Amino acid sequence: MRNIYGNGEEMKYYRVIEQFGKTHLCVDIGNDTLKSLTSINDLVKSYVDLLDVAHITEHKVDQITNTILKQGDGTSFKLSNLINWSKQNSAPAKLLKPIEPEEMWAGGLGNMIIDKETLTQANEDTKIAYNTPEISTTIYKGTNHRLVGPFDNIGIRTDTEKTVAEGEIVFVIYRGKFAGISTGNEVAGGLASLSSNWTVPSKVFKGCASIGPCILSVEDVKLPLELNLELKQYRNGKKIGESSLITKFKRTPDEIIASTVAHDNPPKLVIQYTGGFALAKSGNTIIPLIEGDIVRIELESVGFVENKVELV
Repeated sequence: MRNIYGNGEEMKYYRVIEQFGKTHLCVDIGNDTLKSLTSINDLVKSYVDLLDVAHITEHKVDQITNTILKQGDGTSFKLSNLINWSKQNSAPAKLLKPIEPEEMWAGGLGNMIIDKETLTQANEDTKIAYNTPEISTTIYKGTNHRLVGPFDNIGIRTDTEKTVAEGEIVFVIYRGKFAGISTGNEVAGGLASLSSNWTVPSKVFKGCASIGPCILSVEDVKLPLELNLELKQYRNGKKIGESSLITKFKRTPDEIIASTVAHDNPPKLVIQYTGGFALAKSGNTIIPLIEGDIVRIELESVGFVENKVELV
């Protein structure tokens, strides 16, 4: 991990469901091992539970987790097993989406650094938005039931000629404040390019976003993020497109979120797809999604989320 988070020891939090329905909030303790915090203290069932305690006590989430870990051994899971089991229809346990936000939003213009040449060639509308980052370009992306987790199906609309996968860094926003990052797929339909009146249906539909595999509990980021983000797209077992980039934000997470929640009263828990996205490319051609494609998005120091495409 790039040394932008201070001590570099931030924890990663996963959700796991066992075959008979019991769910666990787990923390990565290294050596391919997740430790269930829920099995040590049954009041801790989600990452939001930790955020609630942190909000009340003014302790950091990871400090609370370390206190819980000292209280008992708890149940352990092998992450590699969970990944393999999550790909199967029947297994002892599998990964769930790590968080269930009340809303999700997508934005990017104004967050990321655009080189001078590109900005010079942009239209006036783009220049105004880029140079006025205090007014967020965030678009409503729907509610939690449209969000899928690792190895679940993402959707593409049957009435949309071109839909692409966008690999992005996801911000977790708790009570209007930055509370961690994940990675995800902000599935983008092409309807909005045909008519601005179709912006909402191009963004909000079944399986229009994915998140996972975990939440990285970065809480005190003082610099704009720079992390490597990779996307690979497969069709019939063959890789047909990919890209890799270092995301270069021009503002810190706190600054980005401040503009997002300004003039608003957001729900307790939301997520924001932040832009700087990785696209599936073959040469200079962006590859659209079709039914059955597999998309894998990997974020440095977080992990990967993988999803199959279905028509909705």
